[in-house]
Amino acid sequence: MVLALLATAAGDGGTMAYACGSDQVRELRIDDSGAVERWRWSAHAATDLRPEYRDRLLAHIDDCKPVDDGRTILVTASTGAVVLVDRASGRVRFRARAPMAHSAASLPGGLIAVVLSIAPDGDRLQLYDRRRSEQPLQTVPLPSGHGAVWNADRQRLFTLSHDLVQAFRLTGCGAAARLVETARWTLPGRRDGHDLSPAPDGGYWVTTDDGVWRFEPGDGSFRAYAPLNPARRVKSVSTIGGRVAWVQAQESWWANGFTMMNVDGSLRRRIVLDGIRLYKVRWAR
Repeated sequence: MVLALLATAAGDGGTMAYACGSDQVRELRIDDSGAVERWRWSAHAATDLRPEYRDRLLAHIDDCKPVDDGRTILVTASTGAVVLVDRASGRVRFRARAPMAHSAASLPGGLIAVVLSIAPDGDRLQLYDRRRSEQPLQTVPLPSGHGAVWNADRQRLFTLSHDLVQAFRLTGCGAAARLVETARWTLPGRRDGHDLSPAPDGGYWVTTDDGVWRFEPGDGSFRAYAPLNPARRVKSVSTIGGRVAWVQAQESWWANGFTMMNVDGSLRRRIVLDGIRLYKVRWAR
């Protein structure tokens, strides 16, 4: 299936992106001529998962991040799980029940941080060792957890919750690994943080209830991103080079496609995906 896109810079050899929603993760190859689906993983078809994961816990996938130089995909689902999927084989290398999981990050030493949104056993940040499924090493309160990104240069985990961006330092290793908060910043506007992703300049994209912002940890500033501020119900923003891919909910919490544009907001083009209730799109870095 080929999807028409906005034109990219001459000589662009193509870029990978991952789109996720329903029980699926799809890999798209994007170049000057369009986007082609190259690979698909379906939780329901994953025979190495227990029935409760296939049928219930991974029914609504809400984030998908290529990690380990693209060899694995870190997947979360608001229906209650986090898994690490091997790209080559489709096998699940790590799994854990995680009520209202909304995002995750791969940390040094084989660790995984998962943020959980509003649920009786949610509203928290959990730390795992990927070699030990279902066994959290640490739990930290995090109301309406929605974003998690590891910054290798700063050696910090950045998280997004309802009201805050927080930074955590990783201490110890193995079973003794722990996350220690080092800083926090209050969100702008109407708050209700929803997505956190890396920006090209070393800062971050942050989406809230009323728009998209550029966050700079160095000075703690939030600057409104004019092409998408104000903009309601933006579920994800991802950039690579001068291109932006973003998802805005159309039906309650999901969409039937995503939008691509230049970082200045020009050359917008809608990309429709069939057979999926799309939640997020992530460029493969």
